[in-house]
Amino acid sequence: MLGRHGVGPEGGSVFSTPQAGHAHFLIEDGEKARRLLTEAGFKVESLSRPLIRKLRQERPGELGSIADALARSGVNILVQYSDHNNRLILIIDNDSRAEEVTREWEITSA
Repeated sequence: MLGRHGVGPEGGSVFSTPQAGHAHFLIEDGEKARRLLTEAGFKVESLSRPLIRKLRQERPGELGSIADALARSGVNILVQYSDHNNRLILIIDNDSRAEEVTREWEITSA
């Protein structure tokens, strides 16, 4: 349904428990996706601005390092996955603090 309207996810994940299923999708135009999904009868819980970072894959422990930097600053990771360009996608509970403490992993070029 999203694809028919020119909306394509750049990444995402689906999580299921016996009680519920949750989908997280990385979409450039989140408001358009929300409108389309809501009109189609889906329940959209929220839109979040992701923290997008690049891990140096050749360095073991890179994900642990970024998680540690966030934890030490009091930021919680709510969702974590990778996009189609192998970038780390994080939904966190404190955007400004997370951006500040993860500058080392900031993407500086496309």
